[in-house]
Amino acid sequence: MAPSMWQQTEEMAKKHDQGGSLWLKLGNDGDKAVVVFLGEPHPREVCFVDGKYMPFDEKLKAQGLKPSLRVALSVALYDSKEVKVLEQGVMFFKDLVRVREKYGLEKWAFEIQRHGAAKDPKTTYSILPEHQLSAEQQKAFHALPQHDLEKLYAPESEGGSSAPLGSYDQKSDGTVDPKVAQGIATQLKALPREAVDRFLQKFGVQRIKDLPAAQVEKARAFVEQLQTELAAPAATETEVDPFA
Repeated sequence: MAPSMWQQTEEMAKKHDQGGSLWLKLGNDGDKAVVVFLGEPHPREVCFVDGKYMPFDEKLKAQGLKPSLRVALSVALYDSKEVKVLEQGVMFFKDLVRVREKYGLEKWAFEIQRHGAAKDPKTTYSILPEHQLSAEQQKAFHALPQHDLEKLYAPESEGGSSAPLGSYDQKSDGTVDPKVAQGIATQLKALPREAVDRFLQKFGVQRIKDLPAAQVEKARAFVEQLQTELAAPAATETEVDPFA
C-alpha cells in the first residue's frame, strides 16, 4: 500500500526540521537517521538544575548533587553529508563503544533509531550498521568540516566570543538578513522568556534584527543550545495559566 500524502508530508517535514538544525533531533518514538560518526567525542559532567543542564562543579557538589555524563558527537547525515551534533547519555555511549569495537566507526554508516515517546524517561536508542563505506566514501565523509564541540559547549564568557564554530561561513559586516532574523525570532518565541533574555544578552543587542551578520551562525547554534536546555526530557514542570 502506497503511503498517503499525510505520511509523505510528515517525512518531508522531518527532513526540513533537521535541515535547519545544528543538533540531530530524534524527538519521537520510531524516529531514525543514518549517520557517519566523525572525530572525537566531547564528554561533559553535568547536573540537571532548574530545567537545564549545568556543568558539574564544586558548588553543585556541595549541594549534594551528583553528575551525569552527556556526550556530544559530530555526525554526518549519510544522504546529504550535512554535519550535525548528536548529544546522548552514558548508556548510548556504552553501546557506541561496543559498536566501535566490533565494526569500526570509520568504515560504516549507522542507523540510529529512537525507542520511546517524547519525554519518556525509559527511552532507548539502537545503533545498527546500515551501509559499509567504500574507501572513497570514507575519505569524503572524514574530510567534511566538523563543528568545534569544545567551543560550542564552552561556558559563556562576558561579552561572548565572536569566533565562528569552525565549519561555519560568516559575513564580515552588516546586520542579519530580515528573513533570518524572523526565523530566529520564531524559534525564540516558542521558548520561555528566559531564552530571549539570554539571547539578547549573549549578543549584546536589544532587538534580534540588530544582530550582526557575522554572528548569524553562532546565534543559530546558541538558539539550538537553548532549545536543548529548555525543552529537555527531564523538565516536567506543571505550567499554570496566569490568566485562569
